[in-house]
Amino acid sequence: MTNFRIEDLDPSGDVRQSADDAGAWDPSGTRRNLLRQAGIGGAAVFGVSALLSPLDAFASATAGQRGAYSTSGSRSIRRGKANANDVKIGNYALTLEYLEAAFYAAADKAGYADADIAAAAKTLAAHEAAHVAALKKVLGSAAVKPPTVNLDTVGKLLADQNTFIKTAASIEPVGTAAYAGAGPYINNLAIVKAALSIHSVEANHAAYTAALVKFKGIDTSADPIPNAFNPAFSFNKTIKTVSGLNIVKGDLQP
Repeated sequence: MTNFRIEDLDPSGDVRQSADDAGAWDPSGTRRNLLRQAGIGGAAVFGVSALLSPLDAFASATAGQRGAYSTSGSRSIRRGKANANDVKIGNYALTLEYLEAAFYAAADKAGYADADIAAAAKTLAAHEAAHVAALKKVLGSAAVKPPTVNLDTVGKLLADQNTFIKTAASIEPVGTAAYAGAGPYINNLAIVKAALSIHSVEANHAAYTAALVKFKGIDTSADPIPNAFNPAFSFNKTIKTVSGLNIVKGDLQP
């Protein structure tokens, strides 16, 4: 059996940092030893899985289980009302979708000569507009307004079809990583479902745009499927990355 190291599964360290913040990542055993010395038994207070590694806990929880998974009557299923953090995450996702929708809508109007790149612009514009509509529906009156787009920067990124598709291939993985980073912290099931349905499409977009860059000969080093495990970006990392593109006037953060 192949033995995976946590460093292989989490090359960026973001997952370990989040786990450490939550008290789950304890490679040295320090936290576990302190609990043992204090006479606190895992099974008595936290349940056995709280003191196991994430992979061990998962194996323990699922050992011997058969049949279809439950969609009701389980305390592990997130059915709570949307809390303040859910709204923040929803608006964070909506803000990113606003930017992508505006970018691809402008690209669709550019009328690029290459039929495949022009088709990509049209398809991605339709997808991102649908994502905006879905998130606004879930968030209702709590939905934020679109950020102000820097038209000068966007115009430069859309100046020619090669620059457009290379830019698209650069930003799509960021959106995918942003959803992966925020998803585990959503409480409300409706927002979880919306985020998951969008996340997989953003991953499709990343592969689609990278494939066009590669097979059109624009940059043959582009890789449509670069990772066995995609990274998860924190809120701060995503905001910093997107802000660095200078495509927004003012504060990006919703």
